[in-house]
Amino acid sequence: MPASRVRSVERIHTDLRTAIMSGDYEPGAVLSQVELARRFGVSRTPLREAMRRLEAEGLIESLQNQRARVATIDAESLDVLFTEWILVEAMGVKVTVPALTEIDLNGILAATAALRIALENTDPSACNAARRLLHQRYVARAGERLRTTIADGFDSCERYRRIYADLPRTLVEEYAAIAGACIARNADDAALRIARVEARLAGAVLAHVNSGYEAVAIRTAVQMLAGRA
Repeated sequence: MPASRVRSVERIHTDLRTAIMSGDYEPGAVLSQVELARRFGVSRTPLREAMRRLEAEGLIESLQNQRARVATIDAESLDVLFTEWILVEAMGVKVTVPALTEIDLNGILAATAALRIALENTDPSACNAARRLLHQRYVARAGERLRTTIADGFDSCERYRRIYADLPRTLVEEYAAIAGACIARNADDAALRIARVEARLAGAVLAHVNSGYEAVAIRTAVQMLAGRA
């Protein structure tokens, strides 16, 4: 494959993946190759290659007549997805909190303040950015590989959270309590508080996908972190 085509495929793959992960295309949305080619200003040949990569990643599903759609997800899969992320992030938090420096703590406080302002101003974009930064701060000392795994989990879960659940204004008080646990170097408390926040947001997502579903895995994960499972 010529280098120019490789670059084109990689660009389309990155741009389309970002659009799907950010919620521009909701689960189940049918993807028109004609419209996508026009949007990205490319021919359909590199577009199809990029879409094949996304299908291999589980983000796109093939339909009949050479059509595709954004992959759908069932409640049980969401339960497992959020559970895996909650547990791996808790590990990162427990590793990080005892090693936090004053600079790290100041960064957590600054990001918490940014989230408060964004929520007060009802600014979804700023809220999302501040929340992402906070979760990066919480695991800043966890090591590169673990941080990467946590970041990937955050992106996967946030994709559905942004589609199905808004961030409540009361959330900032919970993040303030997390900051307090970090300042106190109480890793277990910080991890549990973060897990409870994410479990509630996951519950809001699941309620939209399947209102009758019981999130057993998420509940059990939080109970484990609380020492009750």
